[in-house]
Amino acid sequence: MVGIVVITHGMLSEQMLATASLIMGAPENVHAVTFTARDSLDDLRKNAGTAIEPYLNEGCLVLTDIMGGSATNICVEFMKNEKVEVITGVNLPMLLDAIGRREVAEIKELARKVQESGCKSIINLKEFFEKRAAKKA
Repeated sequence: MVGIVVITHGMLSEQMLATASLIMGAPENVHAVTFTARDSLDDLRKNAGTAIEPYLNEGCLVLTDIMGGSATNICVEFMKNEKVEVITGVNLPMLLDAIGRREVAEIKELARKVQESGCKSIINLKEFFEKRAAKKA
């Protein structure tokens, strides 16, 4: 089974995993890695490696919070392994989709689908309802 590792600044990754667990039940092989002001880059690199390493054969989808941030930058070295995919801009729908799809999709396809679901989940609600009303009219 593909492993999922969520790496973020602060405690966001832990909270996202807790929320996903509330919605879907506690998922197996999903790990949160945090990066706080108390942590060094070496700490982050070590913690990320510890979370990613068990999945190097089956595949590991890494979800990070922001492009150019420390959590994403340290992942570049892990991408040398073709079984590691990294997607930035993690949101809850992406994590839920990754958990739901990982048993039936290969790592590259999983990464593509999760990226798509993240983009599709961003909706301006006012525009959504306006378009919906216009279609009914």
